[in-house]
Amino acid sequence: MTVRLLVSVRNAGEALEAAEAGADFIDLKEPADGALGALPPERIAQIVAVLRAGWRGVRISATVGDLPAHEQAEILRRVRRVAACGVDYVKVGLWPAAPAASRALLDALAACPAKVVPVLVADAGVDPALVSYALARAAFPALMLDTAQKGRGSLLQRLPLPVLAGFVEKVHAGGALAGLAGSLRADDASALRALAPDFAGFRGAVTRGERSAALDPRRVRLLRRRLAAGTRAPLAAAA
Repeated sequence: MTVRLLVSVRNAGEALEAAEAGADFIDLKEPADGALGALPPERIAQIVAVLRAGWRGVRISATVGDLPAHEQAEILRRVRRVAACGVDYVKVGLWPAAPAASRALLDALAACPAKVVPVLVADAGVDPALVSYALARAAFPALMLDTAQKGRGSLLQRLPLPVLAGFVEKVHAGGALAGLAGSLRADDASALRALAPDFAGFRGAVTRGERSAALDPRRVRLLRRRLAAGTRAPLAAAA
Protein backbone atom coordinates (compact mmCIF):
# COMPACT_ATOMS: atom_id res chain seq x y z
CA MET A 1 0.00 0.00 0.00
CA THR A 2 1.23 3.49 -0.82
CA VAL A 3 0.82 5.84 2.11
CA ARG A 4 -0.27 9.23 0.84
CA LEU A 5 1.92 12.16 1.81
CA LEU A 6 0.61 15.17 3.72
CA VAL A 7 2.98 18.12 3.90
CA SER A 8 2.34 21.10 6.17
CA VAL A 9 3.10 24.51 4.63
CA ARG A 10 2.87 28.10 5.81
CA ASN A 11 2.62 30.14 2.58
CA ALA A 12 1.79 29.94 -1.12
CA GLY A 13 5.41 29.42 -2.16
CA GLU A 14 5.78 26.37 0.06
CA ALA A 15 2.39 25.07 -1.06
CA LEU A 16 3.44 25.14 -4.71
CA GLU A 17 6.80 23.54 -3.92
CA ALA A 18 5.10 20.74 -1.99
CA ALA A 19 2.55 20.11 -4.74
CA GLU A 20 5.21 20.08 -7.45
CA ALA A 21 7.30 17.65 -5.37
CA GLY A 22 4.45 15.15 -5.15
CA ALA A 23 2.53 15.82 -1.93
CA ASP A 24 -0.98 14.36 -2.00
CA PHE A 25 -2.33 16.62 0.75
CA ILE A 26 -1.29 20.22 1.42
CA ASP A 27 -1.89 21.15 5.05
CA LEU A 28 -1.98 24.86 5.89
CA LYS A 29 -0.62 25.74 9.32
CA GLU A 30 1.85 27.93 11.20
CA PRO A 31 4.39 25.51 12.72
CA ALA A 32 5.85 28.22 14.97
CA ASP A 33 2.51 28.49 16.82
CA GLY A 34 2.14 24.94 18.12
CA ALA A 35 1.06 21.52 16.93
CA LEU A 36 -1.96 22.94 15.09
CA GLY A 37 -0.94 26.57 14.76
CA ALA A 38 -3.37 28.43 12.54
CA LEU A 39 -2.70 30.72 9.59
CA PRO A 40 -4.81 33.87 9.12
CA PRO A 41 -7.92 33.16 7.03
CA GLU A 42 -6.76 35.68 4.43
CA ARG A 43 -3.56 33.71 3.85
CA ILE A 44 -5.46 30.42 3.76
CA ALA A 45 -7.75 31.80 1.05
CA GLN A 46 -4.74 33.06 -0.93
CA ILE A 47 -2.99 29.67 -0.80
CA VAL A 48 -6.18 27.86 -1.77
CA ALA A 49 -6.62 30.12 -4.79
CA VAL A 50 -3.04 29.50 -5.92
CA LEU A 51 -3.35 25.72 -5.58
CA ARG A 52 -6.76 25.52 -7.24
CA ALA A 53 -5.35 27.37 -10.24
CA GLY A 54 -2.77 24.71 -11.04
CA TRP A 55 -3.14 21.69 -8.76
CA ARG A 56 -6.81 20.71 -8.71
CA GLY A 57 -6.05 17.11 -7.72
CA VAL A 58 -4.31 18.06 -4.48
CA ARG A 59 -6.42 17.90 -1.33
CA ILE A 60 -6.11 20.92 0.99
CA SER A 61 -6.55 21.01 4.76
CA ALA A 62 -6.09 23.79 7.29
CA THR A 63 -5.95 23.96 11.06
CA VAL A 64 -7.83 26.21 13.50
CA GLY A 65 -5.14 26.56 16.18
CA ASP A 66 -4.34 24.96 19.52
CA LEU A 67 -7.53 25.48 21.49
CA PRO A 68 -8.86 23.40 24.41
CA ALA A 69 -12.14 21.57 23.81
CA HIS A 70 -14.08 23.70 26.29
CA GLU A 71 -13.62 26.73 24.00
CA GLN A 72 -16.25 25.18 21.76
CA ALA A 73 -17.83 28.43 20.55
CA GLU A 74 -14.49 29.85 19.40
CA ILE A 75 -13.49 26.56 17.76
CA LEU A 76 -16.75 26.44 15.80
CA ARG A 77 -16.31 30.07 14.76
CA ARG A 78 -12.84 29.29 13.44
CA VAL A 79 -14.06 26.15 11.69
CA ARG A 80 -16.63 28.21 9.80
CA ARG A 81 -14.05 30.86 8.84
CA VAL A 82 -11.50 28.30 7.65
CA ALA A 83 -14.09 26.26 5.74
CA ALA A 84 -15.22 29.45 3.96
CA CYS A 85 -11.70 29.78 2.53
CA GLY A 86 -12.39 26.79 0.25
CA VAL A 87 -10.29 24.07 1.88
CA ASP A 88 -11.33 20.42 1.57
CA TYR A 89 -10.87 19.62 5.27
CA VAL A 90 -10.66 21.55 8.54
CA LYS A 91 -8.43 19.99 11.20
CA VAL A 92 -9.43 20.38 14.86
CA GLY A 93 -7.30 19.17 17.76
CA LEU A 94 -8.65 17.05 20.60
CA TRP A 95 -6.42 17.30 23.65
CA PRO A 96 -6.17 14.46 26.21
CA ALA A 97 -7.58 16.41 29.16
CA ALA A 98 -11.31 16.85 29.78
CA PRO A 99 -12.81 13.88 27.87
CA ALA A 100 -16.35 15.13 28.52
CA ALA A 101 -15.53 18.43 26.79
CA SER A 102 -13.94 16.53 23.90
CA ARG A 103 -17.08 14.44 23.43
CA ALA A 104 -19.25 17.57 23.51
CA LEU A 105 -16.96 19.19 20.93
CA LEU A 106 -17.20 16.12 18.69
CA ASP A 107 -20.98 16.33 18.86
CA ALA A 108 -20.87 19.98 17.82
CA LEU A 109 -18.36 19.37 15.04
CA ALA A 110 -20.43 16.47 13.70
CA ALA A 111 -23.39 18.82 13.34
CA CYS A 112 -21.55 21.53 11.39
CA PRO A 113 -21.52 21.47 7.56
CA ALA A 114 -17.72 21.62 7.18
CA LYS A 115 -15.68 18.48 6.54
CA VAL A 116 -13.86 18.27 9.87
CA VAL A 117 -10.94 15.97 10.64
CA PRO A 118 -10.51 15.49 14.40
CA VAL A 119 -6.84 15.27 15.38
CA LEU A 120 -6.26 13.35 18.62
CA VAL A 121 -3.20 14.71 20.41
CA ALA A 122 -1.51 11.48 21.47
CA ASP A 123 1.58 12.46 23.48
CA ALA A 124 0.25 10.40 26.42
CA GLY A 125 -1.31 7.66 24.29
CA VAL A 126 -4.51 6.97 22.40
CA ASP A 127 -7.89 7.07 24.11
CA PRO A 128 -9.82 4.17 22.50
CA ALA A 129 -13.12 5.41 23.96
CA LEU A 130 -12.69 8.80 22.32
CA VAL A 131 -11.82 7.16 18.99
CA SER A 132 -14.96 5.04 19.24
CA TYR A 133 -17.06 8.08 20.14
CA ALA A 134 -15.77 10.02 17.13
CA LEU A 135 -16.39 7.12 14.76
CA ALA A 136 -19.88 6.61 16.13
CA ARG A 137 -20.80 10.11 14.98
CA ALA A 138 -20.37 8.86 11.35
CA ALA A 139 -19.66 12.46 10.33
CA PHE A 140 -15.89 12.73 9.96
CA PRO A 141 -14.06 11.75 6.76
CA ALA A 142 -10.85 10.99 8.66
CA LEU A 143 -9.28 10.77 12.11
CA MET A 144 -5.65 11.61 12.85
CA LEU A 145 -3.10 11.17 15.59
CA ASP A 146 -0.51 13.90 16.24
CA THR A 147 1.77 15.06 19.04
CA ALA A 148 2.16 18.43 20.72
CA GLN A 149 5.68 18.04 22.13
CA LYS A 150 7.59 17.94 18.86
CA GLY A 151 11.03 17.78 20.44
CA ARG A 152 10.46 14.43 22.12
CA GLY A 153 10.76 12.23 19.05
CA SER A 154 8.62 10.69 16.37
CA LEU A 155 5.13 9.38 17.06
CA LEU A 156 6.47 5.95 16.11
CA GLN A 157 9.11 6.22 18.84
CA ARG A 158 6.71 7.45 21.49
CA LEU A 159 3.82 5.02 21.08
CA PRO A 160 4.02 1.23 20.66
CA LEU A 161 3.49 0.10 17.09
CA PRO A 162 0.63 -2.23 18.10
CA VAL A 163 -1.22 0.78 19.56
CA LEU A 164 -0.80 2.68 16.30
CA ALA A 165 -1.82 -0.37 14.27
CA GLY A 166 -4.91 -0.74 16.43
CA PHE A 167 -5.85 2.88 15.84
CA VAL A 168 -5.51 2.51 12.06
CA GLU A 169 -7.52 -0.72 12.01
CA LYS A 170 -10.26 0.72 14.22
CA VAL A 171 -10.63 3.84 12.10
CA HIS A 172 -10.76 1.80 8.91
CA ALA A 173 -13.37 -0.49 10.44
CA GLY A 174 -15.40 2.61 11.29
CA GLY A 175 -15.42 3.69 7.65
CA ALA A 176 -13.04 6.67 7.92
CA LEU A 177 -9.54 7.43 6.68
CA ALA A 178 -6.70 7.12 9.19
CA GLY A 179 -3.83 9.59 9.41
CA LEU A 180 -0.63 9.62 11.46
CA ALA A 181 1.56 12.63 12.22
CA GLY A 182 3.84 13.87 14.97
CA SER A 183 7.51 14.62 14.27
CA LEU A 184 7.57 11.77 11.75
CA ARG A 185 10.97 11.19 10.11
CA ALA A 186 12.00 9.97 6.68
CA ASP A 187 13.34 6.82 8.37
CA ASP A 188 9.79 6.05 9.55
CA ALA A 189 8.68 5.33 5.98
CA SER A 190 8.99 1.55 6.06
CA ALA A 191 7.20 1.30 9.42
CA LEU A 192 4.46 3.60 8.13
CA ARG A 193 3.97 1.35 5.12
CA ALA A 194 3.53 -1.60 7.47
CA LEU A 195 1.04 0.33 9.62
CA ALA A 196 -0.83 1.32 6.43
CA PRO A 197 -2.51 4.58 7.39
CA ASP A 198 -4.19 6.35 4.49
CA PHE A 199 -1.88 9.33 4.88
CA ALA A 200 1.08 10.47 6.99
CA GLY A 201 1.82 14.08 7.88
CA PHE A 202 5.25 15.70 7.83
CA ARG A 203 6.81 19.08 8.50
CA GLY A 204 10.22 18.95 10.21
CA ALA A 205 11.41 16.06 8.03
CA VAL A 206 10.85 18.10 4.86
CA THR A 207 12.43 21.41 5.89
CA ARG A 208 15.98 22.70 5.76
CA GLY A 209 16.29 22.57 9.54
CA GLU A 210 13.75 22.90 12.32
CA ARG A 211 10.04 22.51 11.58
CA SER A 212 9.72 26.31 11.38
CA ALA A 213 12.47 26.49 8.73
CA ALA A 214 11.79 26.73 5.01
CA LEU A 215 10.45 23.76 3.08
CA ASP A 216 12.97 21.66 1.13
CA PRO A 217 11.32 20.24 -2.02
CA ARG A 218 14.14 17.68 -2.41
CA ARG A 219 13.13 16.11 0.88
CA VAL A 220 9.48 16.06 -0.12
CA ARG A 221 10.33 14.18 -3.33
CA LEU A 222 12.49 11.65 -1.51
CA LEU A 223 9.92 11.10 1.19
CA ARG A 224 7.25 10.57 -1.45
CA ARG A 225 9.40 7.84 -3.01
CA ARG A 226 10.08 6.22 0.34
CA LEU A 227 6.41 6.05 1.23
CA ALA A 228 5.64 4.53 -2.15
CA ALA A 229 8.48 2.03 -2.29
CA GLY A 230 9.72 1.59 1.26
CA THR A 231 13.28 2.52 0.32
CA ARG A 232 15.86 3.91 2.69
CA ALA A 233 17.97 6.03 0.33
CA PRO A 234 19.94 8.80 2.06
CA LEU A 235 18.46 12.28 1.99
CA ALA A 236 21.47 13.51 0.03
CA ALA A 237 20.33 11.33 -2.88
CA ALA A 238 17.23 13.44 -3.47
CA ALA A 239 17.19 15.09 -6.86
